[in-house]
This record gives sequence, C-alpha cells and structure tokens, in this order.
Amino acid sequence: MASKPAAPTPAPGAQKIDAGAIAKPYREEVRSQVAKLKASGIEAPLLVGLLANTDPAARKYAEWTGRACTADGIRYELRTIDDPIDVEAALRDANDDPRVHGIIVYYPIFGQVESFSGESQDDYLRDTVSHKCDVEGLCHSYRSNLYRNVRYVDFPSNTKKCVLPCTALSVVKILESCPTCYDKSKPIGRHMEDKTVTIINRSEIVGRPLAAMLANDGADVYSIDIDSIYLFRGGKLHKCEGETPESCVRKSNVVVTGVPTKNYRLPSEWIQPNATVVNVASFKNVDENELLQIEGVQYIPMVGKVTVAMLERNLMRLFYNFHHPDRAYEDKYKVALEAQRPAPWYGNAVQLYTALAATAILGVMLSRSK
Repeated sequence: MASKPAAPTPAPGAQKIDAGAIAKPYREEVRSQVAKLKASGIEAPLLVGLLANTDPAARKYAEWTGRACTADGIRYELRTIDDPIDVEAALRDANDDPRVHGIIVYYPIFGQVESFSGESQDDYLRDTVSHKCDVEGLCHSYRSNLYRNVRYVDFPSNTKKCVLPCTALSVVKILESCPTCYDKSKPIGRHMEDKTVTIINRSEIVGRPLAAMLANDGADVYSIDIDSIYLFRGGKLHKCEGETPESCVRKSNVVVTGVPTKNYRLPSEWIQPNATVVNVASFKNVDENELLQIEGVQYIPMVGKVTVAMLERNLMRLFYNFHHPDRAYEDKYKVALEAQRPAPWYGNAVQLYTALAATAILGVMLSRSK
C-alpha cells in the first residue's frame, strides 16, 4: 500500500495552531470553579443536552460536550428525542426544572422549515430557551444585547455579564491568543482597531454574532453570504456595492470560513501574508498545504475544542448569575424588600388624581381671594 506523500515544508513563519492548547486554560479555570463549589458542599452545575437529529456533526458535538463535562466535573445529561415535534415540550420541561442550570439544543432539527412562530422552527426553539439556562447565548435576549453592545443583563447594577454565543466566542478567544490580531494595550472596544476581517458565513449561530463581536472590538468586518456582502463598522451596518468575496479577502488580516459544504474551497491566492485563517465549518474550507505555503500565515483548522470550553464557561457564568445558592437567596431577598417597600404617592393613580384636583381647587380659591 502506497504511503501518503509528506506534506510540504511550511513557508517561513507559517504555522497550524492546535485549538486544544487554547482551550486548556479555560477548562482548567472551570475545573477550579467546580472544585470550589464541591468543597463548599454545592453540587456541580447540570447541563442538559437535547438531541433530535441524526446529523453527524451534531452527534459529534454532543459526544465532545459529554466527554469534556465529565472530565471537568460538570454534570451532563443527554436527552434524545425521537420526534422533532416533541423538542419544544422537552425544552420547556428543562427550562422549568430547578435542577437544570444550562441547556444546549443540538441543531439543525427542523433546519429552515417555515414556522407559524417565526422565520423557522429552529429559530423559534432558540428563542424558547430561558436566558437563565442558555449556554449557547442564542436566545433573543442575548442576541439583542450583543447587537446593541450591551454587556450586562442587570442594568443599572451591572453585576451579571451577558452570555455570548459560544462558537463565535471561541473564534474571539482564538484570535485573542494570536499576537497579531488583538492589541490589549488599547482600550476596550478598540482591541482590533485598524484590522480588517472577512467572515464567509452569516448564520445566526456563528457568522452574524461573530461579525458584531469583532466590530464591537474595533475591526472592520466584511460579512459574506451567498448573495450579499455587508460591512460592520463603528456599530453600523453598511451594504457593500462593488465588493466581491475576493476583494474582501485580499484586504483582510483575518479570514473566517464557515461554509457548510465539502465542495467549497477558498482560493489560497486570495490570502495575504501574515494573515490568520480560522475554519469554523465541519468541512475544511481551505487547502491546508497550499495555505501553509503563504509566509506568516496562522491557520486554525478546527474550533470545536475551544467551543466546548466556552460552553462550559458560559454554564459557570449562568450558574453564578442565576442559580448559585447565594445568588438565588440574594435575588429572593431583593424581591422581598421591593414588595415591602411602600409605593410612592405618585405611583398610585387615585392618589395622584386627588393631589392634582386638590391643587387645582386651592389655586382657584387663592385667585378668588385676591
């Protein structure tokens, strides 16, 4: 049997980066948090996964999630559902279960099948996940906050940070680990200033939130879909006329590919030297050997391990935001105090009307007495 030909030697400075090494410190942080909870007599958070399809990528993601959670001390329960029509009921049961601290739904379930409840049934399911359990950060509350660059869920106290979409967040963490992408010496909101990014994907799971996140960090972001190109810049969205995928990629410091088909290949000659290329698709959207012949290129072929680490990180954030016994007691105590606090006189319609009427009568009497 003939052996595979050896891969060509990479160009100077070109390298393939292992996502596992990037995920490692985040998972170690999660293990430490879980250990502290257990030492205090508190059970580890429970993550529930809902699987109702035969998609190989979804099943692989479910397997990775289960293995990672077990290794890091998190409780994980995979619930398989035979009929997709039963997913909503299972989802609502998990939302209402006080034992459940996080929920992940493995998509696609219905795909883009139309729904009476929204653009598609899968979109409707994403918005059905409680914001207190949404480890994927894809429900309407978190998406809306992301697109408005709102970073907390409890304004004006600002003690509970929002959860961000975990796949998009994994790309951000990967780029943060690359010294040529993020400049942490600059203020928050400008870490990617003067950088140009092209994202070939505009799904609600990856491309759209990722474009918003990188634009919120100061980058110019070209968002490419099948039939349109938009530019995210300075908190605004601009329709691009005259741009092509090639023109966008050629001017980009960072290129993110997320085309969900094995037939797509990004032409390597479009990539500029010293660019960073991240593949988020389950298929390889680039020719790895060709790409690594470009000087200084940094290539990340898979993001799954970092995505799972971000999923765990989001679970811990939800637990501390909403489910930790101390937080639950604190929130319950606040509600009790608010209930005991007397309403201001102007908060009662009858009292307000009486006060206004009395003021008017007094004014008339004073005017007559003059």
